[in-house]
Amino acid sequence: MKRIAILYSLFIICLIIVADQGHYNYVLKQVHAIPYGDKVGHFILMGLLAFVINMGLNCAQFSWKNIKLLKGSVFVVTFVTLEEISQYFFPNRHFDMGDLFSDYLGIFLFGQLALWLSYRQKHNEKITP
Repeated sequence: MKRIAILYSLFIICLIIVADQGHYNYVLKQVHAIPYGDKVGHFILMGLLAFVINMGLNCAQFSWKNIKLLKGSVFVVTFVTLEEISQYFFPNRHFDMGDLFSDYLGIFLFGQLALWLSYRQKHNEKITP
């Protein structure tokens, strides 16, 4: 899963670079043509990023003020927040709070899915002889 996380992370970085340079390809134009397609895209892309990173880290957690947080999800939240803010500095991009909200929602839900699947895997391994 770590290799998948690395490859998917590189894919996301390439996608961001293409968007920052204003080179929107056919697929991105089609996504933007669909009502809320951009928001759904953010939800899925960043949610999957959180999922593969969390699975690659075996859903490692840490506590902050008595709240358990997934390390991978915290990393992705930090990354997408900085990336969205950086759009102020690119003439072809614009900061969008809706995109950021979609990112956060995807990160949370896909992070919880990773946590659930990880728990199930560990639980099944203990039961199976």
